[in-house]
Amino acid sequence: MIGGVNGVFDVEELVAILKRDKARDVFVARLPDELKYVDHIIVVSGNSYRHMVGLAEFVRKAFKKKRSPNDIIPRIEGLKSKDWIALDLGNIALHIFSKSARSMFDLESLWSVGAQYDALSNQPDDPLTELLYHHAKYLGDLTPRQTLG
Repeated sequence: MIGGVNGVFDVEELVAILKRDKARDVFVARLPDELKYVDHIIVVSGNSYRHMVGLAEFVRKAFKKKRSPNDIIPRIEGLKSKDWIALDLGNIALHIFSKSARSMFDLESLWSVGAQYDALSNQPDDPLTELLYHHAKYLGDLTPRQTLG
C-alpha cells in the first residue's frame, strides 16, 4: 500500500474506504492553512455504535499498513462516549458520529460557514460570563489595595 501525497491517506482514498464500509452522510471540508491543525476534516455517521467502532478500527488498521516508519499510529478517541469517535490521521481529522450526536454538534455548519455564523458558537456560556465580557474594560483598571507579604 502506498501513502497519500500529504499524509498516509489522501482525502479521496479515505472517503472511498468509508463509503465502501457503509459510512453515511460523508462530509469533507478543507481547513484554512492558518489553523495549522489538519488539511481536511471528514465527518460521517455510523448506523450503530458497533458500526462506528468498526469504521474506526478498519481505518486505523489500514493506516498502520500504509504508514511510513515516521507516522504516528492514531489513537481511537471517544470509545466510551457511544456517540462520537475521532481519529487524528495527521493530515485528516476523522469524526464518526451517531445520528443524534451529529445533528447536535453540527460540525458541517461550523466548518463550512465559520464560527461567526454559527448561532451555538456565539451564545454566551452563562449570564455571568456575558456580564464579565461586557464590563471587562472597567476591570482592567483595577489594582490591588495592598499586597500581602
